[in-house]
Amino acid sequence: MKLWLPLLALVFLGHSLITTTSAAPPVRTASKPTAAPAKKPVPKPIIPQYTSQRGQARKVVPVDPQLQAAAIASAETIDQMVAKNLRANNLTANPMADDATLGRRIYLDISGTIPTSAQARLFIRNSSKDKVHETVDKLLSSPGYVSHSFNYWADMLRIVDRRDATDLGLFGEWVKQSLADNQPYNEFVHDMIAAEGSLLDNPAVGYQLGDENMPFDNLNNTVRIFLGTRIGCAQCHNHPTDRWTQKEFYEMAAFYGGMKYNRGLPAELTKITAYNRNMTESKAPKPEGWLWDKTDYFSTEGKLWRNSVSRQYRKAMSDATKNNDIRLPHDYSYDDAKPKDVVKPRAIFGNSPTLKPGQTRREAFADWLTSEENPRFTLSIANRLWKRVFGVGLIEPEDDMTDYTVATNPELLEYLVSELKRLNYDQKEFLRILYYTKTYQREATYEDLDPVAPYHFPGPVLRRLSSEQVWDSLITLTIDNPDNYTRPSNREFFQLCDVSDLKTSDDILKRLNEVLEYNKVARKAMDDTKYKGNTLVRASELPSPLPANHFLRQFGQGDRQTIASATNDGNVPQLLAMFNGAVTHMMLEEGSEIYNNVISRKSVDDQLDEIFLTLLSRYPTNMEKAASLREFKANGKYGYGNVIWALLNTREFLFIE
Repeated sequence: MKLWLPLLALVFLGHSLITTTSAAPPVRTASKPTAAPAKKPVPKPIIPQYTSQRGQARKVVPVDPQLQAAAIASAETIDQMVAKNLRANNLTANPMADDATLGRRIYLDISGTIPTSAQARLFIRNSSKDKVHETVDKLLSSPGYVSHSFNYWADMLRIVDRRDATDLGLFGEWVKQSLADNQPYNEFVHDMIAAEGSLLDNPAVGYQLGDENMPFDNLNNTVRIFLGTRIGCAQCHNHPTDRWTQKEFYEMAAFYGGMKYNRGLPAELTKITAYNRNMTESKAPKPEGWLWDKTDYFSTEGKLWRNSVSRQYRKAMSDATKNNDIRLPHDYSYDDAKPKDVVKPRAIFGNSPTLKPGQTRREAFADWLTSEENPRFTLSIANRLWKRVFGVGLIEPEDDMTDYTVATNPELLEYLVSELKRLNYDQKEFLRILYYTKTYQREATYEDLDPVAPYHFPGPVLRRLSSEQVWDSLITLTIDNPDNYTRPSNREFFQLCDVSDLKTSDDILKRLNEVLEYNKVARKAMDDTKYKGNTLVRASELPSPLPANHFLRQFGQGDRQTIASATNDGNVPQLLAMFNGAVTHMMLEEGSEIYNNVISRKSVDDQLDEIFLTLLSRYPTNMEKAASLREFKANGKYGYGNVIWALLNTREFLFIE
C-alpha cells in the first residue's frame, strides 16, 4: 500500500522548474500551456556551487567485514524469537517490503536522508541476495551515519552551542567524533560522567557544564537517559509511583558532592583589563592601539571574544581531596533520618561502588553506572536502539522503567542485552544486526497502535520523518554530496581564546585582530552556503538550538532544554512551509541536484522516472505516469515543477513506510 495521493490540480499555485531569485513562481491555469519565454542570457545559478570549497567528508570507522557472518547469525536468532512471540499471540508477520520501499527505509534510518535517484535505482536493480547487507554496511560506514546519529544523541543529551554563559560547541564536536570513531557506548558514557577540566582540554566535560551548578538536575537527567529510570520526584519527597525514597535520591546525589566549577579570566588578562581601565579614567594620552573605551569594551566582536576567553577558562572538576559530603534538606520529614543529616553515597540498585584510593566519587559513580553488572545500563540502551530501528520499544516508555516493568518479549530483550555485552557495547555493530533482520525488512504496520497494548513486531511501525530527516532530504534534493560539508570547528577559536601567554596590551590587540579575521573567514564560509537566508547544510552542521521560526523547529526539532524534546506532530506552519516556503523552492532552482538530473535525461519518460526516483525512490505507476504526462502537456516546462511540488507534498514523502 502506498501513501501517495493522486496529483493535485494546481489551480492556486504553480511551481516552475526554472525560477529566479526575485520573482514569485508564475500562476497559471491547468488548461492553457504557457508560451515559451523569449531567449535571455542564462542567469548565474543561485543554488550555492561550493562543493569544492567544503573540504573532505568526515572520516568514519567502517564496520568490520569479518563480523558480518556473526551479525547474520544473530539477526536470524532475533527473527526466530520474534516469530515465536507472534505465534504465541496468534499473530502473523507482515509481508516482506518491496525493494523500493526497503531501500528508501534503509537510507532514511541509517544516513538520515532519502537516497539519491542513482542510489535508489541501483538498489532496485541490484539482484544480489546480499544487497541489503551490502547497503547497510556501506551506510553504517558513511558520514551520513554520524550525522543522523548525532541528531539522535543531540536531542537526548540536549546538545547546544551555548547554555546560558557557557560555550559548549566543543562538546557537540566531541560527540560527533566519538560516533565517527565508533567509541564503545560504555566508554562514551563513562567519559561524560567522569569528565573534568576545561572544554578545550577535555570536551566531554560539556555534559557536566550543561547543568552547571545544578548537580541534582544533572543526576536526574543522567539516570533517566542512561538507566531509563526517573527519580526526579524523589528530590522533594518519596516517589509517588515508584519505590525510590527521598533519602535514596540524596544518597545518589552524594556522588556529586565533590563537584565544583571554576570560572573567570586568567590573572594575566585580569591585570591587563585593570591597566586599561586605569588608563581610560586618566587624562594621560592614550597609546596607539588603545583597546577599551569608557565602557571597558573595545568592540562588539571584541566583547564577544573577551567573554569567550572567560568561558574557555570555565571548568568542571571534582574536589578529589575533600569529596565533600552533602546533607538532607532542612525540611526532611521522614523517619529514616533527620533534617540536615550527612548523607553517604550509595547506589539505588545493584552493588554500590566503593571508592578506590585517589578516586573521586564521580569517577566511582561513572564506574557503577556503566558496569555490565548494573541491571539497567545495558537494558536501557538495548531498548532505546531497538526503538530507534523499529519505532516502538520492547519497553514503553523507554525512560520510565520500574521494578514491575515487563517487556513485550522478555526473551528477546534478554538476548539483546547479552549481544550488546558480547559486542563490548559496539553501537554500530548492534544496529547492523537489527538492520539485518527479516523483521526490519518487512512491510510497516500502518494501523494506529493502542498505547496500552503490547506490540509484537510483525514489522516496523509506520513512522513520520523527523525534522532532521525532512531537512536533510531537501538538502539532498538540492546540493551535491552534502556530507562533504562539516561545520567549522570551534577548536581554533577556543585556542585563540587561550590568552595565558599574553603579557601586554599589544599582545592582546594582536590576538584580537586574529580573532576578528577568524570570524570574518568563518562567516564567509557560512554565507557561501546560504539560499534566501537559509544555510544549506545538513541539520547536524547547523547551530543549536535554531530559532523557533526555522524550518527544523517548525517540523518538531526540540529546543534542547529537556531530554528528547523533539516531536513529529503535524501543524499548520509545516503545511505552509512545504507548500510555499523558501526551503521547498530551493530544489526547483537552476543548479539544484534534481534540476540538473531531470534536464540531463533525454526523453520525457526518463525525466518522469528521474523525478519519482529522486523524491519517492521508486518508479511511477501507470496511473501516476498518465497524470504526470497530462500535466507536462498542459503546462510545458512548468509542469515538471508542478509534479515535483505535488510529490513533495504527499504523505509518502513525509513517512518511512
